[in-house]
Amino acid sequence: MTENMISSSTAVKCLQLIEEYGPITASDLANKLGVSGDHEYKRRQIRYIVKELRECGEMICADSVGGYFKTKDLKEWQKYLDIRQMGAKKILAVTHSQMVTDSKDQGLLFIPGGGQLNNEKFKKVN
Repeated sequence: MTENMISSSTAVKCLQLIEEYGPITASDLANKLGVSGDHEYKRRQIRYIVKELRECGEMICADSVGGYFKTKDLKEWQKYLDIRQMGAKKILAVTHSQMVTDSKDQGLLFIPGGGQLNNEKFKKVN
């Protein structure tokens, strides 16, 4: 399996495994699907497959303990989506609060002279 390239049969098999064994961890899914590579690569591949399944309308939830599971409950699905959205907003807020800007408040990709992103002397670059 190459990065971000999955077959429809792999996606269908992944969905079947989630329905049959869910909640199931990404690691267990990867092993059952025969995904090879290091632990993080396997997790990335499963996240990609699940993302594609969700985009096709599958209501696949996840939690940090059990892993992926499919729900048929629209309220549970909406609650899951709301929690994900709140988490994304928190990450964005933290990222924005640590952004280094120039004198025109434009965000910088690189810090002149290096340094730590959260170091106060690099918060504003003039």
